[in-house]
Amino acid sequence: MAMISMTNVTKQIAGKNILKNVSLSLDANSQIGIKMAPAESKILFQLISKRMQPSSGTITTNTNNILYELSNDGLYDNLTVKKYLTLFNKIGTTNKNISDYLQEFSIADIWNVKIKKLSIDQKKRVSLLRMFILSPELLLIESPLANLSDGGIELYLRAMKFVKDSGITILTTSHYIEELLLLGTDVYRYNAKVGLEKTDISEESDFEDDNSNTDKFQPQNVFKVACKLADKTIFFSPDEIDFIESINSVSNIRIGEDYYPSALTLNELEEKLAHFGFYRCHRSYLVNLQRISELISYSRNSYTLVLKGPAKEKLPLSRVKVEELRQLIEA
Repeated sequence: MAMISMTNVTKQIAGKNILKNVSLSLDANSQIGIKMAPAESKILFQLISKRMQPSSGTITTNTNNILYELSNDGLYDNLTVKKYLTLFNKIGTTNKNISDYLQEFSIADIWNVKIKKLSIDQKKRVSLLRMFILSPELLLIESPLANLSDGGIELYLRAMKFVKDSGITILTTSHYIEELLLLGTDVYRYNAKVGLEKTDISEESDFEDDNSNTDKFQPQNVFKVACKLADKTIFFSPDEIDFIESINSVSNIRIGEDYYPSALTLNELEEKLAHFGFYRCHRSYLVNLQRISELISYSRNSYTLVLKGPAKEKLPLSRVKVEELRQLIEA
């Protein structure tokens, strides 16, 4: 039985659709991410936690033990971390021994520091521990990795894994898909026209088997990627493309801030574009190697590519492809 089941849920505010045709099944102990805007996240969380009723559609909730955190939620700045967490431990029903979790959440060295003196990285981990000691069955968190340093992301992911391993179901939302790929095992996009679209993600072992042939980078004749928009077909040169993302089995060409759907599958594009310096960095992504500026590792099994440009887009890198990519770039 699903913990949360949403069927064709629409929510209007002042006559305007904030969410439309949202269908989602959230099973116990799952970890799901949804790409959506902050205003959409707030409404989704309020609907799931029963603080708001849908305008249409149905929501079935099989737990009342739900906590959520929005990105702009604050802490009690004038309290020390110890006093703050002790206060919430008294509010909770399980009366946990907080000292048992200081290492898991990497806050032992700030135990007696006032919250107003903490960094954003530290505040996020304190907030996560606060929610954990209240023993929710379902945790809803908006943009937990936003504005964190690389080291802060690594420590937060470690703490988040501990929360999930403790049996808590987690749903995260963010404007950035790469953040959700670090946090969740199933990732969706909210599309105002069609509802939730699932991002194509497979096991890395499957990815490795499907992409064992690395002898692909050879010169080839000119090729342009065709994208259909309404009654027009637009052609893009490979060097214009930043990356290509598969969403609901549709290959979306990313150029600057815009997406253009292609009729070709990601596998077909990989075969055609490998000769132009494109690399399958993840099951759902093809990246233009010329756009890569940084490779970041948040943990032994978590890697991210940072692309050039003002937006500094981040793409996931499959751990089985790290060494191969390094050899290609450094060759």
